[in-house]
Amino acid sequence: MKFPNEKLTKKAYIYGAIFSLSNQLQLLGDRREELITTKQWFLLANVALFDDFELMLKDISKIVGTSSQNTKKIVNILVDKEYMIVKKEETDGRVLRIALTDNGKKYYEMRAEKEFQYLEALFDGLNDEAISSLYDGLRQFSQVIRRNKE
Repeated sequence: MKFPNEKLTKKAYIYGAIFSLSNQLQLLGDRREELITTKQWFLLANVALFDDFELMLKDISKIVGTSSQNTKKIVNILVDKEYMIVKKEETDGRVLRIALTDNGKKYYEMRAEKEFQYLEALFDGLNDEAISSLYDGLRQFSQVIRRNKE
């Protein structure tokens, strides 16, 4: 089957490609690891970038780009797997703060080298200029999306 690219504008192609690539990346990632899904890993890896309990649930929702409800579901799964811990803020019990457990930190460290190699393999064949252009374009597009959400 040959896709009718001539019927799409560049903007329509980019829009559709982002959805398609997201699905493909999720499938690839889910096949690589049995313990947690790609979405769970993405959340865990982002929490690992911050100090313990620095992030609130709403913060990590913004970072990973999903609703607080979806984030809470993923966090609860990671709590059940003993990779993450949630605690209520002392001054306001509605505010939930998130951190990795020791198990979560060990899992992140164990998997970090594999993830580096995976990213290198994914971008193999793209030169530095292509990677920089893609990076710049996605950052700009992300800013537009954020402005439209507000």
